[in-house]
Amino acid sequence: MIRSRRQPIINRVFLNEMIRRILSNNACFSLQHTSYLLSFARTRIISQVCYHSDSIDGGFQEETPFDEQRLSSQEASGILRAHEASIDLEANCPVKYYEVNYLGANNPPEDRQAQARIHSVDSNMYLFGVFDGHGGPWCSDAVGQRLFEYISVTLHSPNDLGRIMKEAKRLVSTHQSHIHNHAHDKTTLNAITSLLLHSYYNPYKDTRNSKIKEMHQMNLLKHIEDLYTNFDHENTDIVAALESAFVKLDRDICAEAIPIETQHVDEDLLQICTAGSCACVALVKDDDLYVANCGDARAILGTVDDEGNPAVIDLSHDHNIRNQAEVKRVVREHPSNEANSIIRSDRLLGLLMPFRAFGDIRFKWPANYLREYLQPYYKKGDAIPQFYLTPPYLTVRPEIRKHKLTKKDKFIVLATDGVWDLLSSEKVVQLIFNHQKGIQSFDRFVLHKTGNTTTLKLKDINELLLARQQAIKNQPIDQNSATHLIRQALAYTSKGQFDSKLLSDVLTFPNPRSIRDDMTITVVYFDQDYIDQIQTKGKTK
Repeated sequence: MIRSRRQPIINRVFLNEMIRRILSNNACFSLQHTSYLLSFARTRIISQVCYHSDSIDGGFQEETPFDEQRLSSQEASGILRAHEASIDLEANCPVKYYEVNYLGANNPPEDRQAQARIHSVDSNMYLFGVFDGHGGPWCSDAVGQRLFEYISVTLHSPNDLGRIMKEAKRLVSTHQSHIHNHAHDKTTLNAITSLLLHSYYNPYKDTRNSKIKEMHQMNLLKHIEDLYTNFDHENTDIVAALESAFVKLDRDICAEAIPIETQHVDEDLLQICTAGSCACVALVKDDDLYVANCGDARAILGTVDDEGNPAVIDLSHDHNIRNQAEVKRVVREHPSNEANSIIRSDRLLGLLMPFRAFGDIRFKWPANYLREYLQPYYKKGDAIPQFYLTPPYLTVRPEIRKHKLTKKDKFIVLATDGVWDLLSSEKVVQLIFNHQKGIQSFDRFVLHKTGNTTTLKLKDINELLLARQQAIKNQPIDQNSATHLIRQALAYTSKGQFDSKLLSDVLTFPNPRSIRDDMTITVVYFDQDYIDQIQTKGKTK
């Protein structure tokens, strides 16, 4: 039986907003492309949305006879909230809680995210990351599963590594004996990871097969052994550890697809490293915040200025054509005779938008490797890009920033570029501050804290009531701040007005990737009291 599918409803607001969003998604297009893109966008949207017409010559109907097919507000909210989560962390740590959500546009979605605590004897460290894949979900899936493992290994002491290595070898031996006895034990495939990390919320299905998982765990064990044997006691800072983890994981991802001796190429491993992924990772240790970024995901800090007004601090830079320092870096790393061919049409070698990423072997491997290992399986033409003269052209080396947290710092937002295409950093911070005020209005109103019997003056009561009134005014539809940001990005027009019909049209659009990208958000809220205690202790030492 053929089921009828809910169809989007065309209206002028929808058309104008979709054109605006396509242009904002492609803001790096040169001016001569703009008029063509406008015409293309209007034609494409009309042809895809006017589903009861064989021609677009008739234009738009002012009346929409299919209003009953629109999403209700409850249905729209159900779609937006399908992957949201709010996670409270344990007591006595710098993070109070965090909120996450994602909304796919690619099919399947190419974004990933992860959150974890690193097991450590002296103090706990907390990791939060978003991973923006391209060319498929395989690389971002692998990076999301593995990067925190590599970071954890580089941050452990030699004593910890020795203990972990001993236990890991025992687990591997147990797993191999199970295989020999034809037993099936899935738990040992991720056993080494459990020695390093405590993972939190993970809504994604691990797409790796058991053979690849086992290879990844064995390479993780080898990484532990290598680091334990060659531990650099002179270089143990967190910045160096983060950079080392990014570089080492990328080397492993790209090397794993090269067959050893007489082995055949494993197409699943080749698929992982042919695709690519950007990564933006935050590490929190006491009152120290580190952000490591490669690609065009972004991290921002929501804070307040000396007057108590919301303010934004950028914790990362986008690695693409909009970053002139990054453009100069890419050009500088190659001979001068390649200056005009390295970046074409605002893309690396005319093909890739981010200038830093995991995987993407077409921009890293020597040409003879691409010809021998990739070309026989590459179905999109020539595996070697045009003007491929002095590889590698792409690096995974992250830019890293350290920030000392204070009581003024309220939260950090990590998000993939599908969010930043539609919302500015300043707008995101403003939205979250207003959202937090609105969330407080859901609590029962009290004039004084428990145990405080001080009589309030009428002036004080009036100020409290005015603040309460403002909070109710800002009361949000969504209690999850990540969901709130996605709703704002999709359903608020350029005039700042919420349009429920626009939200329905965006959510039911037949080809969402043509108007937006995957959207993935992590909002981490800091424990102000804990940070204050840490800094007070530091002053008294």
